[in-house]
Amino acid sequence: MSKPSPSPILVQVGKRKILAEVDRRLARAFGNPTRRPGGNPLDLLIGTILSQNTSDLNRDRAYAELRKHFPRWEDVLAAPVEEIAWAIRGAGLHRQRAARIKAVLKRLAEERGELSLGFLSHLPKEEAERWLLSLPGVGRKTAYIVLLFGFGWPFFPVDTHIARVTRRLGLVGEQEEPHRALAPLVPRGRERELHLNLIRLGREVCQARRPRCVACPLPDLCGYVLSKLDPALRPYLRGGEPPPVLVRRVDGRVEAARGDGKEFLALVANPEVCYLEPSRKFSPKEAK
Repeated sequence: MSKPSPSPILVQVGKRKILAEVDRRLARAFGNPTRRPGGNPLDLLIGTILSQNTSDLNRDRAYAELRKHFPRWEDVLAAPVEEIAWAIRGAGLHRQRAARIKAVLKRLAEERGELSLGFLSHLPKEEAERWLLSLPGVGRKTAYIVLLFGFGWPFFPVDTHIARVTRRLGLVGEQEEPHRALAPLVPRGRERELHLNLIRLGREVCQARRPRCVACPLPDLCGYVLSKLDPALRPYLRGGEPPPVLVRRVDGRVEAARGDGKEFLALVANPEVCYLEPSRKFSPKEAK
């Protein structure tokens, strides 16, 4: 299977400007999420360990059960791994997670004398990052979530949704590590909002198996969308396809999509256009 070619706009403008445009459009489509830094960074770290490779619902249930059985982190540290695993069994991989959580708490107790990550706020950001990455079961996503949402530092966590979306956009190569590739591209001060909005886009629109490209505010920026288009069909549609739908954008431009709404068949490339609104059926001639 051939890899998607970069969007022509990406080639012309560059990745940093494209990601800034992605941020602008997603903020316009979804708003600016309200989640802010705060709370206990250790709570956030344990919750993020529980979130690895499971759903938010399973994570939340496991975390609630953990705190129900062990109200203080000192109680978790004192408990056998088997009891911790039983409390968090709803998250899956519970024995592995329990061992990691206990190892994190044990290291804090031995090195710092208290179960708190507050000391990280007094370290240089890079040193705080290295310390978190040295913990068992803590990768860049987990560390960056703690640093961004726990301390408000400009780190950009990348989960599976963000990795998928940015690869389809051509911002991250197939062999590139997403955190390293995206770090120099993210607009400064927009890390939280862009992180949360890209996750929402990945969950609701740019899904793994059946992406809803017709509902996406970024099609003209996306190498994945362009890879699905036969250039010979711009602006025409193949015979035998379902009746097309006229899709109008906020600036009045149009583009042709399949009538069943599954994928684009023609595209008006315009970096300023945003939302898609299906309207009446139309003739392929109207896409000229």
